[in-house]
Amino acid sequence: MIGWTSKKGRQLPDAAPRADAHEIGTPFPLLRTFLLLLLPVIIVSSVGLVFTLNNAISASAEKLFAEQEIRLVQTMLLADGLFEGASPPSASVLSELRKEMAETGLTCLLVLDQSGGRIAELANNADCGSLDAATFEGLTATGAATLKENIVLPGHWTSLGGVALPRSGKIVSLAATRRSGVLESAISRLTGFWTKVFASLLFVSVLATGVVIAKAQRTLDRQAIYVRGVHLRLQRFLSVSAVRNAINDDTSATRFEAVVLFLDLRDFSSFAEGAPPSDVADLIDAFVTAVAGAVSRHDGEIDKIVGDGIMAFFQGDDADDRAVAAAVESIEACRSLARRPGVGLYRGEVIAAALGAGKRADFTILGRTVNLAARLCALSGENEITMSEDMAAKPRPALDEVSRDVVRPRHHSREMSVVRFRLVDASDEVPQFQTGQGHPASVARSTD
Repeated sequence: MIGWTSKKGRQLPDAAPRADAHEIGTPFPLLRTFLLLLLPVIIVSSVGLVFTLNNAISASAEKLFAEQEIRLVQTMLLADGLFEGASPPSASVLSELRKEMAETGLTCLLVLDQSGGRIAELANNADCGSLDAATFEGLTATGAATLKENIVLPGHWTSLGGVALPRSGKIVSLAATRRSGVLESAISRLTGFWTKVFASLLFVSVLATGVVIAKAQRTLDRQAIYVRGVHLRLQRFLSVSAVRNAINDDTSATRFEAVVLFLDLRDFSSFAEGAPPSDVADLIDAFVTAVAGAVSRHDGEIDKIVGDGIMAFFQGDDADDRAVAAAVESIEACRSLARRPGVGLYRGEVIAAALGAGKRADFTILGRTVNLAARLCALSGENEITMSEDMAAKPRPALDEVSRDVVRPRHHSREMSVVRFRLVDASDEVPQFQTGQGHPASVARSTD
């Protein structure tokens, strides 16, 4: 199905969304999109993830150190038998606890019973502030522990937790205080280590992704160059419509109004019989190049090239004028060739369809309009243009009228009035045709 907008903005028959011919062979800017859009998002997200991870690791490390501190104090109490005998503990037990506090680096130690009463309160060369039972609210005897900063002494962290003593079954609350620099250093080392590991893995992942995308971009570029080359080669041998429909995999037929242009080199067969093959090929190449340029400049499309004949079509409100202009320009461009074309023009409804069998198909226009344009081309001599009477009604300053005839094309039951023109400055002798007013001519040439 044909449906697109021409260069001058004329809206042609509607169709479903299609691939833009100008975008064919243009690689998707994958690497640029990654660098300009995705990479900044990844970097910002990564910074946020690293910051969140850093806080999470720090919180987990603080909880871990608090739990270890409480277990350390529990081990000290059980080893010294603080709660295995009389309460309050004896002076020797308290002395042993102070010694172990010095060895483990604890500054203050507070032990409370379930009712909040103080069982033991020790200080190691420091003036430890008092903690009340409210500080321990929320702690359980399941080993849960938490770390608080500066609640006993400035620059100190205190681990709070509850433990159950195995023999007596008592549940006590513990508060173990040490200088914050030790814990901060340990937590900082742990947090820094895992943050570096995560950041390194993230960096390697982003770098690997960038390398893969760069390689993918190179592959896309190579494939795009290949596809573009194929597209350009297709345009040399196929009509624009055929290329578009092949690209969009569209094989549906449609009808639309168009002016069909036929051009055929006069007396080509006799020239081809006597001329070297290279001269014949050069003539056809020059002819096709001249006509293709003229048709393209007037927003027409070449449908097919068959030997020394070319068929093109034009769409839009001003298709008549553009088709005539392309025909005139084609004849002028072929003046220096060994053989020159005759032209036929006819406006009407055509059918665009993909025809073929198996894997081979050809997109073309067909119908009565196409056949009549071919018949009118057969009526034209060198440098002549034959068109229907309705198309000839408008003045054509570049053309001189040669004749008006009523003809009945072969295989057509209806007669039609046609007008034959020559270019104003044409100096070739006007060929004579066996056509007369009121005597329809039978055109022998057929393009069925």
